[in-house]
Amino acid sequence: MKKKRQKPWETELIEKIKDVINSCFPEAEEKALKQFKKEKAEEIPLMQSKVDFVRGFQGWFLLKYLIKGKFTPMEFISGNPADYFTKRELHMVDNFLNNEESFYEIVSISEDKKDFTIKNIANSKIILVKTINFPAKLKAGEYISAIPVQKLDGDYFFYGNVACYSKENGNSIKKIFLEEWKKAQREENQKINGGNKNVK
Repeated sequence: MKKKRQKPWETELIEKIKDVINSCFPEAEEKALKQFKKEKAEEIPLMQSKVDFVRGFQGWFLLKYLIKGKFTPMEFISGNPADYFTKRELHMVDNFLNNEESFYEIVSISEDKKDFTIKNIANSKIILVKTINFPAKLKAGEYISAIPVQKLDGDYFFYGNVACYSKENGNSIKKIFLEEWKKAQREENQKINGGNKNVK
């Protein structure tokens, strides 16, 4: 008889967070699902399985969906911890909020295809992502759009779905990504500098 694989601690935490959100905001997930289907109408047909859809929705819901137009589920948990979450769990919630979503180049892959060394195209930061059962067949030099989240032990894992691109397609997207990223950086700096001018 096979032993049932124990869920990663981070997965159990996500389930706990969803339970709290569903208790505090019973209609939030249903409303979010409708919005997700509308916003991701072009991407959903590319999802290869129900698991991909659920993974993609879960990541979007907890990190991007605004409850009552004010805060994401993760932000709500971080700002209203009460006594239900431990300090360790809240530390991990902060790591989710400080995720490193970006466009990445695959630098190297371990022999067992579970560990991925990737480089952030935006800032050239290199991180190690450890996976359990990552289905995509990737090669060094190819690209991904992903949300790496840092574990408390320092390693990273992929949260939500991972979009994969060939080297040729990735190089084209890389140019567009860098242009948009630089533009966003300039706009952010202008906001900061503009705000500083108003400070007396």
